[in-house]
Amino acid sequence: MVSLSRLRTEAREARRSFSDPEGAARAVCNAVTSLGWLDGVGRVSATVADDGEIDPAPLVTACRLRDIEVYFPVMRDPAPIQFAPAGPDTSFVLNRFGIPEPDVDLQLLVSARELDVVFAPVVVFDAAGHRAGRGQGYYDRALSFLLNGPRPAKPLVVGLAYECQLVDGVPSHPGDVTMDAVVTEERVRVFSKALSRRARR
Repeated sequence: MVSLSRLRTEAREARRSFSDPEGAARAVCNAVTSLGWLDGVGRVSATVADDGEIDPAPLVTACRLRDIEVYFPVMRDPAPIQFAPAGPDTSFVLNRFGIPEPDVDLQLLVSARELDVVFAPVVVFDAAGHRAGRGQGYYDRALSFLLNGPRPAKPLVVGLAYECQLVDGVPSHPGDVTMDAVVTEERVRVFSKALSRRARR
């Protein structure tokens, strides 16, 4: 069985060499907006593309055009990641991983509970909705409240990835949070029943 470490390495190499990243980013944005998943939404989180990740920038622009507040993750150990608001003119600084995050007053940070949609970065994913990131567990810890009892209606957890990041199976653990959906340049996979009903409308 291929190790998760090897799966991550192969997926990173594949996405870095993707031939049309801009086209893929537009396709993902068009898929999300056409499904109506942004209707009635007030706050979403996204990321700044790094290490060959699919670029959420078109989706961020689409959200701002709809007057949706866009937040970006901020690393604060040992606490789970929090999310900082950022507009088109917000300054970003590099965190210890070299990833840009908003340079804003810490009092503006919110938890994942306060978001409507979390557009989560993905290194690998499988057809059951399991994802693996970089291996630090930041998103799983931030979203761990989704595992306590019936899953609340928000935030929706939507992974953004390339189709080449799909693997046969991602090893899962009790603390792992499954995605409600994952969107690639080729297709949308919906895993939650509530979101599936919305997608069919």
